[in-house]
Amino acid sequence: MDEFNFQDNIKVIIKKFKDNNFDFVIKRTNFILKDENNYDLLWTLRGISYLNKNDKINSLKCLKVAVRINPKNIDAKNYLGNLYKSLNKLKEAEKCYNECININSNYISSLFNLANLKIMLNNFNEAILLYNRALKVTENIEKIHINLAHAYQSTKQFKKAELILKKCLKKFPLSTEADRLLSSQINFINDEDHLESMIKKLENKKINLNRNQKIDLLFSIGKGFEDKKDYKKSFHYYSKGNYLKRKTLKSNIDQKIILFDKVRSFFSNFEYKNNIFNKEKKIIFIFGLPRSGTTLIESIISSHDKVSSVGEINFLSNFINSNFFKDNKFVSKDISNFLRIGLKKEYFDYLSLFNLKNDIITDKSLNNYFYLGFIKHFFPGSKLIHCQRNIEDNFLSIYKNLFTDNEAWKYDKEEMVKYYNLYKKIISFWNKKMSKDILNVNYEDLINNKDYTIKKIISHCGLNWSEKCLNHQKNNIPIRTLSVNQASKPIYSSSIGSSKNYKIYLKEMFHNLKLQSI
Repeated sequence: MDEFNFQDNIKVIIKKFKDNNFDFVIKRTNFILKDENNYDLLWTLRGISYLNKNDKINSLKCLKVAVRINPKNIDAKNYLGNLYKSLNKLKEAEKCYNECININSNYISSLFNLANLKIMLNNFNEAILLYNRALKVTENIEKIHINLAHAYQSTKQFKKAELILKKCLKKFPLSTEADRLLSSQINFINDEDHLESMIKKLENKKINLNRNQKIDLLFSIGKGFEDKKDYKKSFHYYSKGNYLKRKTLKSNIDQKIILFDKVRSFFSNFEYKNNIFNKEKKIIFIFGLPRSGTTLIESIISSHDKVSSVGEINFLSNFINSNFFKDNKFVSKDISNFLRIGLKKEYFDYLSLFNLKNDIITDKSLNNYFYLGFIKHFFPGSKLIHCQRNIEDNFLSIYKNLFTDNEAWKYDKEEMVKYYNLYKKIISFWNKKMSKDILNVNYEDLINNKDYTIKKIISHCGLNWSEKCLNHQKNNIPIRTLSVNQASKPIYSSSIGSSKNYKIYLKEMFHNLKLQSI
């Protein structure tokens, strides 16, 4: 291929890449690289195109070639880091990002990506330093402000978070993510301005808000009117927010039912081998429905000097789903073969990336109740704590919140009832199968009989008593969930019975939930 045609092809490929025509890029680069296989830009564009089509194997091959040809190709190296991160190869990802920063200390993509990686590993102090370093390079990227503010919130630095969010809104007036994060820590009884500004933003027809921006505002305004005890207006906005959010998602409850039926059938007569090795880290698995008190219990247990926390890492859920689901649909596999794989080693290898000071670890991944049979098989010395709450209060709290996991059932009243029915069957099965292993903790007991319930929890974990567990609000562990504000305060009772404020609007859902509870 002569130089003229080659350069013309490069221009066409770059244009098609910018237009997101990744099939074209892959096909054309395949043709050109047969003759010009040392052109790292083409390998980079080809690798990123494969990544956008979720073909991680071919993406990895191409990006590795690009970096081998040109070790200073920081774009390829940064994307290679992103790919390693998506494959849970976090050490390799961190190495890529650091190499990019060593080549160009102001390379914003790797500064930002490395900060996000530090958040994954609960290293919030380093993440905050990196976000601030990125802001010194440029203040023109909204997401840096958002993630920095969220990191401040997670480490209970609410004043700093507020300053960053207000600065973000001044620079990016349409940043509804900033609106949402700011709303989560504001008591609107004392703040009229922010609520009014969000309503105006939502109702201004000259502003072309996308669906996600409208969803952010609807949930935030709903929270504002709830603070003001105007529950009619509050429900109006929550209802519209749930409706819009649900339209963006596909339900997979039926697939979850198929998975549980398969798991239940296999583990009904399964005999466990209690091969406990003293040198292993001991895991305390905390699970339950969202908004059931899991964050509070994790904060209480990890207040103990002998306990470290990794938070809601969802490692087991992601690992098992990657083996049993494809394109959000259940793929039938032999569970007995799955039990022979090295899940335990991979799990402990993953934990080794965290800066853990203790050998007793809390893992607060909510959906682990699906996988208790696997947990008991792979981690026979683990402790299991199931959190439960008044069902009306629990599902109201789900209905009022915007989650990051994109589970469709959380935004539809009928699907909530269907999911609760599945959840009850799962918990009932495991409670019968391993009743001596699971401690069921009622949120209301924790509130109304605090000392007794906490001592019962600590005893179940096999820990000596510590008075620190009675003052969880002094615990400085980062909290990445929606419960960060609540878990930062002493135990309080105002959340009990909160559903009565919305009973007139959610009467049918509450009635159907109660029928499932019988």
